[in-house]
Amino acid sequence: MKEDKPNVFKRDIEFYRAIGKKIKEARKTNVNQFTGKQFLITQTKVAKAINTTFQQIQKYEKGENRIPLIRLFEISQYLKKPISYFLQDTKFADKPTEADNFNKAFEEAIDKMEGSL
Repeated sequence: MKEDKPNVFKRDIEFYRAIGKKIKEARKTNVNQFTGKQFLITQTKVAKAINTTFQQIQKYEKGENRIPLIRLFEISQYLKKPISYFLQDTKFADKPTEADNFNKAFEEAIDKMEGSL
């Protein structure tokens, strides 16, 4: 069953807003390894590290622009967080995909075949 376009669009916006929120949170939750104090990494520092503008980082954080996977990877490297950190609290993180369902069915079929041998 296909979703209508407004619902898909709304879902996408929510997804990118959730990622943006995690980027902002990651910038604000860094801890100095020597003093143990929390410090803020500015949007400007992140932008310079990945060769873009602070305005673009700001748009990613607000969910106004979709963030390309390569940018998310670069941000995760700079902020020293795994990519999964940015995806873990999204509404879609726990939902199985069609590929997950296929893989599960495939594994069950293999198990059945091996059991009958």
